[in-house]
Amino acid sequence: MSHMTDQQPWATRTTTDHDEIREWVEARGATPAHVTATASEGDLGILRIDFPAADVNLEPVEWDDFFAKFDREELAFRYQEAKRDGEQSYFHRFVSRDVMPGRTLTTTDHDRIRKWAEARDATPSHVIDTGAGDDVGVLRLDFPEAEPDPSLEEIAWEDFFTKFDREGLALRYQETKASGEQSYFHRFVQREELGITDAVDADVSVVAVGTAPTGTTPETGLTVGLVVDEIHEDARGYDHWNKNDEYLVFRNEGDEALDLTGWTVQNEDGHTYQFPEEFHLGSRKTVTLYTGSGDDSDDRLHWGAKRAVWKNTGDEVTVSDDEGRSVIRESY
Repeated sequence: MSHMTDQQPWATRTTTDHDEIREWVEARGATPAHVTATASEGDLGILRIDFPAADVNLEPVEWDDFFAKFDREELAFRYQEAKRDGEQSYFHRFVSRDVMPGRTLTTTDHDRIRKWAEARDATPSHVIDTGAGDDVGVLRLDFPEAEPDPSLEEIAWEDFFTKFDREGLALRYQETKASGEQSYFHRFVQREELGITDAVDADVSVVAVGTAPTGTTPETGLTVGLVVDEIHEDARGYDHWNKNDEYLVFRNEGDEALDLTGWTVQNEDGHTYQFPEEFHLGSRKTVTLYTGSGDDSDDRLHWGAKRAVWKNTGDEVTVSDDEGRSVIRESY
């Protein structure tokens, strides 16, 4: 592509450039589209990229209409050129422009992190049962909510930063949204991925982080056609009250239907969904897994979770087959 940079081809990039997006899409034989059921008068609803072997839930739209909605919603396009094995990648997702370069900072400074957290009444925490001995396990910042997260437990700042430094972490965060409203966006990232040992006041672009999907070929050698087509972790309004606007879209790239009976989807904290009995995903078809409740069908499944599952600040999607083998592990 004419917009390539000196980053590795498997690194994810984020752009708002119409030509760059169109070039990536058309190089894969895809077209701009929208989810028909979400449209209303004068509004296309949810935007999608439709790949060959059309999804019956999608309807093509003109590029001008696509980009009018794209810009009006303040969206950006995150994508990957190639997988680590050199194969062309189809990984993409729509994200808020609030996480674009210039709107996020990355730091390792303890005082700065503590000040940012305490300004939002957040406390240092860890995910219960993820550690052992002196290791507190997975770190989190816990924000005040009407319904406290039972999987988190508060820890001392000293223990938090001991783990933070030992794991070589940095905190990516945002002070305010584009609207000027206070932002809660934050994410733990590896210092090594950023090429830094310290970043007290660095403006490090999201696109430079090596968070590209690991693909669908795990260490066991298992190969399947299932891919994560879209991660929509940030529901409109309060996530816990609008759980069906939080969803994952899976696509079967294989030439045959895929029997997903007994397969599971899990987030970084261990919350797990299991596909229902006799669920088959047809070749080149997609299925959307909504966090909330509803009636299941061939293209819509519902987790039935009591709370939002996918963190707006970053998480990991793990899909395992019916024998417990990891098939997909994708971070965002």
